[in-house]
Amino acid sequence: MSVVRTVDDEQQQQRQQQQQGRAHAAAPALTTRQRLALVINGTVNAKDVMSTDDQDFDYAFFVKHKVASTTLTSVGIGPTQLKQRGAAQPAQLRALGFETLDLCDAAFCADAVAAFGADEIVAEFLATPSDALLLAGTSAIEQLGLDVGTLLCVCDADFELAYQVLLECKPRGQCLVGVAPLTLIESGMRKSQLVALGYTRTTVARQTRASEEELAELGF
Repeated sequence: MSVVRTVDDEQQQQRQQQQQGRAHAAAPALTTRQRLALVINGTVNAKDVMSTDDQDFDYAFFVKHKVASTTLTSVGIGPTQLKQRGAAQPAQLRALGFETLDLCDAAFCADAVAAFGADEIVAEFLATPSDALLLAGTSAIEQLGLDVGTLLCVCDADFELAYQVLLECKPRGQCLVGVAPLTLIESGMRKSQLVALGYTRTTVARQTRASEEELAELGF
């Protein structure tokens, strides 16, 4: 199934370029509190972090000394500053321990989009049905320019997960607007699941613009 983005591409690209331009500025120097936090559960000691030049606190340093993602975010070192310090790709955020669940935090998600752009973040962190379920119903959907149809595509015909995704989407019974009928059919969803989620033959037809044949295939 193909993934369809519903955000205006040109406006999205302009926003991302502006955001990425800000992300390319020099990273602010780490404060004493931030330096000392790097010691927590890592392999570097307080003496070393206090004597290290700020420019040496880069992505390679964080990986080498096993600085956890939770430690970084707890002291305000997020995606933008990590990019400024050498994390050139979203995949490098994963290497530091960041996960799809982190995108459910609106501030973190906004920072990640500002640093790398929504498309790159989506490509890295929306890869499995479980990722789709984690993001469903959160502010990240709008921040990343996603829609329900995209999440259903990622569910890869696992109707149980597709059901859970729709269960998380609000308002209940009104979340299929713009979803292609074929996407709904290929997700494995059928009348019994859709009715349980508050949909009727009429609302499915209106929201997805399904034909009579497609409605019949869905069980209506």
